[in-house]
Amino acid sequence: MSERPNILVIMSDQMKATASHLYGNTFCETPSMAGLASDGVLFEHAFTPHPLCVPARISFWTSQFPHSHGGRRNETLMPPGAEHAFRIWHEAGYHTGLIGKNHCFDLPEDLHCFDTWCEIAHGGIPDGSRTRGMEWFRSVESIHAAHATR
Repeated sequence: MSERPNILVIMSDQMKATASHLYGNTFCETPSMAGLASDGVLFEHAFTPHPLCVPARISFWTSQFPHSHGGRRNETLMPPGAEHAFRIWHEAGYHTGLIGKNHCFDLPEDLHCFDTWCEIAHGGIPDGSRTRGMEWFRSVESIHAAHATR
């Protein structure tokens, strides 16, 4: 068994905590999340340092308030040279990955910190298929089709 712990962060977007069975929802059971929470950490109290998602995400990853990291708009991404969790984990030898909505990291120095990468934006996988280290069970074309405007 490894001396260091595995770290898994699941960050949802626009979902209040009570949408999960973990926090009292009796309609929507989440057994996989319950299994992870029983062996890990379940946060019972949380707040956001900013009402917009990108400044809040930068705060989460850097442990800084928006007035310290300078992100106050959704168009302001991770500041150059910022010390963030993925950089620390990467430098410590962890295999790191980001799958899903990014809206935070765009600089090559930050993207280099990810061994596995698959950005899925509001409209599916962006053109150019910004992925690394992913083996697809479904073709990229089928994923684009699933996110196509109907």
